[in-house]
Amino acid sequence: MSSHSRHIHALDDAAWDSPWRRRRVGEKVLCSMGLVLTALLAPVWPGTILVSVAAVALIVGSARIRPRVLAEAMTGPLVFLLLGGVSVLFSVGRSPADAWWRLGALSVGPTSAMQALRLFLHGLSGTLSVMVLATTTPMVDLLTWLRRLRVPEPLLEIANLTYRLLFVILDTMLTVLEAQRCRLGDNPVGPMRGLRRRWENTATAIGAIGVLAWERAARLNEGMSHRGFETTLATLPVRRAASPGFVIVTIAVIAAIWAISWGVDAL
Repeated sequence: MSSHSRHIHALDDAAWDSPWRRRRVGEKVLCSMGLVLTALLAPVWPGTILVSVAAVALIVGSARIRPRVLAEAMTGPLVFLLLGGVSVLFSVGRSPADAWWRLGALSVGPTSAMQALRLFLHGLSGTLSVMVLATTTPMVDLLTWLRRLRVPEPLLEIANLTYRLLFVILDTMLTVLEAQRCRLGDNPVGPMRGLRRRWENTATAIGAIGVLAWERAARLNEGMSHRGFETTLATLPVRRAASPGFVIVTIAVIAAIWAISWGVDAL
C-alpha cells in the first residue's frame, strides 16, 4: 500500500485500534455531541478554546490517537474553515468609519474581523468535537448502533454503501495519479511550465478514475451478491459493558466548560 493509501486509511485504522472502541457507541456519541453543542452555543472566549482543548486531550490522551493522525484528519476541515473565515473577513458595500483597510467596495474592519474569528473558532472546536467520535468509532459500529435506534434500513444501507464506495474512489484516484507521476505526467515541461500538458493529464486522469471506479464498484456489488447480500448487510453486534464513570466525567467536563464560560462572561 502506498503512503497516500495509508494516509486515507489512517483515520479508519485509528478508530479500529483505539482503546475507546471497547466503549459503548452511545457513550461516545454523548461525549462528542455534548462537546459539539457546547462549541456552537458557548461564548467564543473561553468556551470554544476550552472545548478544543478538551477534545484534543480526549483524542490524544484518553483515546490514544496519534497526534499525526489527528493533524492529517484536520487538514481538509481547516482549509474549509479558513476559506469561510476569509470570506467573512471582507465586507462588501459601504466601508465603516473604523475600517482598517479599504479597496473599492471591499473593506476589513474590527467588526468583520471579530465575526471571522468567531466563525473560525466555533467551526474549529465543533470539528474537533466531531473528531472525538470519528477517531474512536468505526463506521460499522456506528451503523449497528443506529440500527438499534430503529433508523430506517434504506438510510443505513445508503450510508454503508457510500462509505464503501468512497474508499473505492479514493484508492482508484491514488492509483491513477501515482501511475501518472511514475510516467512523469506531472513534469513541468513545455510552454507556461507545461500548463497544457497538466490540463490534458488532468482530463485523462478524471476519465480513467471514472471508468476504473465504476468497474471496481461493479465488482464490489458482485462480491456482496455472492455473499448473500439481498436487503441488509447486518453485522453481529458486540456487547459492551456500560461505563457510568465515563458518562459522569463527560457531563462534568461539559458542565465545567459552561461554568467557566459563564463566569468569565459575567466579569
